[in-house]
Amino acid sequence: MNSLQTAPAPQQVIYARRSELTPSLTNRKNFNQSKLLELAETMKPPRGIDSPIIVRKLPGSRMQDTWESLPPGASAPIYEIGAGERRWLASGIAGLEFVPIVIRELTDEEMLDLQMIENLHRVGLTPLEEAEALQHRMQSSGLNAQEVGVKIGRSREYVYARIKLLDLCQEARTSLRDGIIDASCALLVARIPDHKLQIKAMKEIVAGHTYYGSGKSGTDPLTTRQAAEHVQNNYMLKLSTARFDIACETLIPAAGSCKKCPKRTGHNPDLFSDVKSADVCTDPPCFHKKEEAHAAIQIKEAKAKGQTVISGKEAQELMTQGYNAKFKGYRRLDVAEDSPTDQPLRKIIGKQMVTEGVSAIMIEHPQKKGELVATLPNEVALRLLKTVEGQAQAAKTVAKEVREFANEKKAKAESKATSQYEQDWRNQLMARTWRSLGKGGTAAFTFDVHRYLALKTANSLSTEQSAALCQLLDLGKVAPHTAVIDFVTDSPDPDLLQLLMIMLRDSSAHDHSYNGRIANEGLNLVAGIVFKDALPDVVKEIKAESYSKYFPKVKAEKPPIPTTPLAQPSTSPNANAQSKPTPRGKAKLSAADAQSGIADALQGIESPPADGAVPVLKSPVKAAKKSEPAPPASGALALEFELGQQVKVTTDTDKLGLMVGKYAGKTGTITQREPGGGFWDVTFKGRNGGVATFAEDQIEAVV
Repeated sequence: MNSLQTAPAPQQVIYARRSELTPSLTNRKNFNQSKLLELAETMKPPRGIDSPIIVRKLPGSRMQDTWESLPPGASAPIYEIGAGERRWLASGIAGLEFVPIVIRELTDEEMLDLQMIENLHRVGLTPLEEAEALQHRMQSSGLNAQEVGVKIGRSREYVYARIKLLDLCQEARTSLRDGIIDASCALLVARIPDHKLQIKAMKEIVAGHTYYGSGKSGTDPLTTRQAAEHVQNNYMLKLSTARFDIACETLIPAAGSCKKCPKRTGHNPDLFSDVKSADVCTDPPCFHKKEEAHAAIQIKEAKAKGQTVISGKEAQELMTQGYNAKFKGYRRLDVAEDSPTDQPLRKIIGKQMVTEGVSAIMIEHPQKKGELVATLPNEVALRLLKTVEGQAQAAKTVAKEVREFANEKKAKAESKATSQYEQDWRNQLMARTWRSLGKGGTAAFTFDVHRYLALKTANSLSTEQSAALCQLLDLGKVAPHTAVIDFVTDSPDPDLLQLLMIMLRDSSAHDHSYNGRIANEGLNLVAGIVFKDALPDVVKEIKAESYSKYFPKVKAEKPPIPTTPLAQPSTSPNANAQSKPTPRGKAKLSAADAQSGIADALQGIESPPADGAVPVLKSPVKAAKKSEPAPPASGALALEFELGQQVKVTTDTDKLGLMVGKYAGKTGTITQREPGGGFWDVTFKGRNGGVATFAEDQIEAVV
């Protein structure tokens, strides 16, 4: 036999009457009618069907059902459709009598495979339809997920995940069909056994960050990763945290053992590959029922032992709020936080409880079903502690925990007494010194006190302030902070240095008035003491010098060059005999002449006077009458400003300089006129507002 396989002969396409075909009972039953109509439009004569329909001869098992559904007078079908039922239906709408077919010899299992593959690869297949096709194939043939996956080229995990979508409640199925959630998020919901919880989880996933708790605003749905985390945190419970025996089959007989439960993640690891542990419960309602059953058993057993048990609402009322909640009026015996030492109360007073026959009061933990907390009323616990403390002092041999309790209590008392003693004698010394100062006769404010204050101030200076102080003191290029501390330590004039640092700390141009405090309070205080009544004149002089340093003088504009007079018409006797001359237009001005003329029309700026005063702006318009003040020309600055007036800062940043450049183009309100005139304080509102001082040529009135 030749080792080379020959290619199969091409299958023959023949035409059969459409009525000779009948659909398979195992094919899908739902078809989109609008899509069928669209397909039928493409089949109308003369085009017809492009791809043939795959059929097999009608099996004998179909004879009865086809005869029963046969319309009166119609001939019986002889072929069963394997693949192409959608084309067959559309051909009927298009009015075709004959359709192309390919006849194959197919077993029932081969028919199922053919239908499944065709359905899985058709356009527009929804995840739920795919799940139904896979489930039908497994149920009808007895194949497992691994075998079905091989036939369609998918993994076993994929098959399980798709079929799990069929466990979705109706509301979740609708959301999946409508595209509200995708197949990945739908699978997370489908793994929740309880349908009510499915609906809740689906709404939370769709609502997005409102439920996710990320702090992010908005209602964008959760991503698949976020949804998986959300579902695991809120709809799955670790069996390792259970207070009941997870292997017990009688706690709730209908539920059985958690170890054998199909709702445990370890039961189907292919479906829960994203969950790290195999012992995770996916059915919280069942888990909580087991907790309640376990709690009931615990309470019953405690009461049988004669113990007092507090449960239900009474236990909830006793619990305090907070991360580590306690019980009001009670101390827990087995928690160190309710003990005066790092040992639980039971280790300290346990033997004394047995001696006196004191039983613990059991309180059901409201947040941890099935857990009973052993407690004692506060007064009982304190009485027992005093008893064992007395025993420790009287006896040489006591329990280690009791001895530690007594020693620790003694140490705490000594520590508290030491702390009170150390603070008390200092307070007493301060009080006695103050009384002595009040009697007078002691020059207490010495240079040493000045130096102490100066050093405290120097230590609080920023790096920038220390650098500025080094420059004022001409200390050279040094480490600013260290240099200032050394200079203050060795200076013979610490009082003067203190005054200098007071001015320095309050000299910022960004220091403003608030709550009754004036701007640059320390600077004005010391300067006022030094210059007294001459301070306004000193400030005026300094401002003028500073202004001339940062704002160069503007030269006055040159007067415009007069234009040449126009020629006059001739007045000679012969002029009457000639025709009248055509009137001339005005002579054209050069660009330079025009610019000069415009500058002449605008207001000029004089150079600053010799005394350093701020330049004065000229009026650009001549007054027509003395009783009417001349208005400023369009675009020119106002002559005078007043308090409360709205002004706009120039946009020329070079003119503004670094100090007030950030306010370029902003509008503010005049709140104060600086002494000496020429400068105004302007307040700006808003988040980036503030107060700044401007010269008159840096602002203009807002009309």
